[in-house]
Amino acid sequence: MNNGSNQQQGGATAILNLCRRINEDLQGIRQKREGQLVALQNALLDSSTGKEDQEIRQNLDYMEQEIKNGFEALREKLKKAKQTPGSGDSRVQTQIDLASRNIQQEIEQYRKAQVDFKARLKDQVQRRYEIANPEASPEEVRQGVEMVLMGQEQSFQVSGNRTRQANDAKKAAMERSLAIRKIEQDMEELVNLSKEIGQLVLQQETAVEQINEDAGNVATNVQIANKQLDSAIVSARNARKWKWYALGIIVLIIIIIIIIVVVVKEVEK
Repeated sequence: MNNGSNQQQGGATAILNLCRRINEDLQGIRQKREGQLVALQNALLDSSTGKEDQEIRQNLDYMEQEIKNGFEALREKLKKAKQTPGSGDSRVQTQIDLASRNIQQEIEQYRKAQVDFKARLKDQVQRRYEIANPEASPEEVRQGVEMVLMGQEQSFQVSGNRTRQANDAKKAAMERSLAIRKIEQDMEELVNLSKEIGQLVLQQETAVEQINEDAGNVATNVQIANKQLDSAIVSARNARKWKWYALGIIVLIIIIIIIIVVVVKEVEK
């Protein structure tokens, strides 16, 4: 009995330690998002040469991947916490739920930051396209930008005296197009990650509810069994009581017969 209690207490301690590490890791991700990520995003937006664009975008890709890896590691820590014995205890379940919500909130903050950055990149792609295609109509610009965002370089019509400027604009637009597509891919993966984390919480709650329901069924079955046992005991007692009644009647009949026999013999004498 003590061993089970000690194991449960040890499991609760391990879970609380995992939740604390999750919150510490979230703080690290938040600092990267608000510091290094923002700095790299602004650097790419302010970049003026193709070489700078490539270097900054590579560093930006690395930072985005690092943040995404951080979220995936948090998911594994949360999964481990939920698989640890004692995770259904309401005292630790509250901390697990809080850690799960904190992860999802940070994913949402990161998503909003990326959506805003994507919009600013798209504006720059449009401006670069207009520089490379100064005679394009608004509709041609819109269609051309959409093609660039799909990675189609041939949409740029570089010719004439503005060739160098147009080429620079083309390179800048394509680098930003790559960044935008990377953001879209990451956002899709993070949405799925957030759903997985939410599903972990639902699975845990379902498991706890099932345990409670099973415990309730066991208690109900025990009560029914006890009632049936009490009824059987009463029936057995009644059966024994009627058995004694029957025995008494038989003895009484025998006594009456003996008395009659004795009386008859006396009369004959």
